Amino acid sequence: MRPWVCAWIASAGLWSASFGQPVEPRSFPAHKLSRPPILDGVVNAEEWTQAYCVERFWSPSRQQWGAFPTRAYIGYNAEAIYVAFVCEDPDPSQIRARETKRGGNLENDDTVLVLIEPQARGLEPYTFTVNARGAQSDEFPAGTTENIRWRGDWQAATQILPNGWSAELRIPFRILRYPPKQDRFGVILERYIPRLNEIYTFPNMGAYYSTQRQSLWTGLELPPPRYPIILLPYFTGDSDPQDTRARSGLDIRYIAGDPLTALLTLKPDFRNIAADVANVDFSYTEKLLAETRPFFQEGSEFMPPRTAFYSLRVQDLNAGLKAFGTLGDWRYGGMLGEYLQNGRLRQYGVGRVRYQFAERSFIDLLGVRLRGDVCEETLGALLDTRRITGDGELRLTAAYHKLNGDRDGAYQQYALRRNARERLPNYLVEYTDIEPNYRPRLGFAPETGYRGLRLGALWFDRPQSERLLYTETQIVLTRRTRYGGTRLDEGVSLLQQWLFRSQHRLTGVVEYLNRPPNIDRTVGIEYAWNVIDLYRTGSLYVRAGEQNGGRSWYVQLAQAYELAPRFRVKLDMESLEIDYPDAPTDRARQLVFTLNYEIDSERALGGRLILNRLEFGGETETTRNFYLTYLQRVRRGFDVYVIYGLPNATRSQNRLAIKLITPLEL
Repeated sequence: MRPWVCAWIASAGLWSASFGQPVEPRSFPAHKLSRPPILDGVVNAEEWTQAYCVERFWSPSRQQWGAFPTRAYIGYNAEAIYVAFVCEDPDPSQIRARETKRGGNLENDDTVLVLIEPQARGLEPYTFTVNARGAQSDEFPAGTTENIRWRGDWQAATQILPNGWSAELRIPFRILRYPPKQDRFGVILERYIPRLNEIYTFPNMGAYYSTQRQSLWTGLELPPPRYPIILLPYFTGDSDPQDTRARSGLDIRYIAGDPLTALLTLKPDFRNIAADVANVDFSYTEKLLAETRPFFQEGSEFMPPRTAFYSLRVQDLNAGLKAFGTLGDWRYGGMLGEYLQNGRLRQYGVGRVRYQFAERSFIDLLGVRLRGDVCEETLGALLDTRRITGDGELRLTAAYHKLNGDRDGAYQQYALRRNARERLPNYLVEYTDIEPNYRPRLGFAPETGYRGLRLGALWFDRPQSERLLYTETQIVLTRRTRYGGTRLDEGVSLLQQWLFRSQHRLTGVVEYLNRPPNIDRTVGIEYAWNVIDLYRTGSLYVRAGEQNGGRSWYVQLAQAYELAPRFRVKLDMESLEIDYPDAPTDRARQLVFTLNYEIDSERALGGRLILNRLEFGGETETTRNFYLTYLQRVRRGFDVYVIYGLPNATRSQNRLAIKLITPLEL
């Protein structure tokens, strides 16, 4: 019997009858508002008298009611959900709210968050976050593009008060996908105080926080879903000393409620999208990079995992069609596309179906097919089952993929994880088996032909200390053996971290890796300062030891700075040197300098300079690229991108490109 079959049978006995401890309150009633509140950030009691009132919030880390009083109101009418927060603070001068642009980084600011899960089943939620300055950020299930009208618009307003701050939010129903005749939503309300490193929540979840532990907002009378077809045409004009070109393309999105979202892209413009920049630190394998292209981002959670489909393998996409959605206990996602690979045309198809067989437990079937100058397919199955208790979450996952074609191999991985609250052990036990020929052309498998075991443990605490906010200890043990019995590698990694109330962070890392014929031994120290100040934060990381058979030295320095109001710069520098006894020294240097001037929350000027020199194995590669951008992302009118230069090029380009986008509803 296949090992993954055994894992599925075992999970049925362990988890099928398991239920997590309830949250409090388990549900609360929906109150309909006869008149919508004025969205000005001032929480007037008369405007919110019909709303459901949350009188206090729970601190999971302290296992007590939040020390800073917090009050919230939630109600709705035929068009939208309305939420208000009143956040008291004994020292309002300490309120942090540095981010000012929409969609920016709010994780180090004082924020409030509204989590809405329209299926009310603890699945993927919508999250709407606003900081004390009114900057908005959101996350939608399965991801979506950054155009505001394509993504879905919502509003927020805030006020700084003598005793804290307040916020009001309006979330239209039209941007949420919910099943017909739905009468309940899953809800979490949250407040984050960065200087305390604490989250306050409604409902009371006990000691373990999870977005799956929601309170049910019941008795909703929802409007019938209305989802128009949205066209997102674009036009680009592109000029350089050799030529002037014009290009146009189109994205189309159709939503039929929760059951279906469909996307079509024709001639997408990927040249104006800056890709993730890989660091220059040494690695024995290919480095994993983030996807930045909108067509692949939207609905990515419904697609196969990167071990079977790594979208960055698809470079020059000519056209693509994608559909995903939820039907009762079933979820599905599929994608078809055509792209060029070294001048040759290839077609691919990707699919994934998920069935929820028990609370927080899923079985998936997936497939990836490639046709053109090469033909191959990957078929697979996944298991993901969880049990949540008051102290944490126990999670079992299993995966099996089979590759067929000129490369014929199998991939399988089984993992048991415990995620627990502070002062309790978190752990991971993971077994991986990848056959030598499992090398899918559209998958990410940087190393093959081994069987390996990984053991990890983590412990963290938020101590009641005058100086210390947080401490964390990690240990990871690995051992991998090649097919045939020889050792691929074995090692141990230790990490210790301290976060201080002064907003400085100190991290130490010790690593040992026996990878024949090399034995790597390194020690690293990172010191970070102003860790909750987005535009003044910085860090220095230094690591020394032995790597790849030579003496190794690695330094990374990062510093952000606000030169003037809304004018910000960031510097990232890296240097790696490995000195070998009988071979040329490997050297790598990289500098990434980023500047941004925020005209307002919807318009910004930016620039990026990338300089690197890589000397590995006697070969030298260099990048000398600089480009400038103007970005306009607006609630009404045209989105505009102006780029002087070319992102992702190895040399600066004398090129000017203008891109215009505006959604059209049918």
